[in-house]
Amino acid sequence: MRIWHQSFSDLDLAPVYRATLARHAAAVLPSEDSVVLHGLRPGTYGPHFAPIHAIRHRYLEYLNEAQVIEAALTAERSGYDVFALGCFYDPALQAVRSLVDIPCVGLSETCMLVACSLGQRFGLVSLEASQRAQHEELARAYGLRERLAGVVAMQPPIDEYSLEGDEETARPLLAAFDAACGRLVAMGAEVVIPGDGFLNEFVWRHGLRASHGAVVMDALGTLFHYARFMAGTRAALGLQVSRIGHYARPPAAMLAQARAAAGAAEMAEGSFSGGDGRR
Repeated sequence: MRIWHQSFSDLDLAPVYRATLARHAAAVLPSEDSVVLHGLRPGTYGPHFAPIHAIRHRYLEYLNEAQVIEAALTAERSGYDVFALGCFYDPALQAVRSLVDIPCVGLSETCMLVACSLGQRFGLVSLEASQRAQHEELARAYGLRERLAGVVAMQPPIDEYSLEGDEETARPLLAAFDAACGRLVAMGAEVVIPGDGFLNEFVWRHGLRASHGAVVMDALGTLFHYARFMAGTRAALGLQVSRIGHYARPPAAMLAQARAAAGAAEMAEGSFSGGDGRR
């Protein structure tokens, strides 16, 4: 099975994260499965600001969502079995499900759904307080707001690149994450989700699986397995996305006309960052 993993970051700027993702996939999946890592196009964010600082602005997020859509179309053309979106904002998830037949899974939706099978209520640890509103909006959109105990930010707030450091810089960050878990448990969370891909890989890299009695979910590992599960249900049971309502696919002529008018062009797989992170 071939899984296209799509990050919402530029993986060329995050070598520790990219290497951890590749090692993580190899550790949790059967050897016959392959995960190929893809990020947004090199240069999407530039060297002077982290992804979290860009995607708090809706227009910049919108521009990057267009890359996610092209990635899903490229994944299907290239013969991948499933598209796994590794961003907790689930950017463009509804759009890609409306365009391709291969299963498309999002990190936030996947983790929230699985968390409901592990505990009555779950909580998320975010990198900074500005992320709370979007996590809450997604929980509401997925019909799970009542199962969300809360969203707690790291203190002090950090960005993705803060998690690329060495073991010395890791110690206070692990303590801050553990403290955030404690606050979530006090709010009623039984399952804690590291609410950012970089944060999850940082936690996984350091082997933290429980905190203050709560389960700490391996979010990316869960995404890999859920992607594998969804591809398997399509192959074995014929299950696929509904084409009425939210995921109705536009007629081919209408889609071609709209893409031409918008200047949308197909992207080759090699256009995305992080292409060497594969097994």
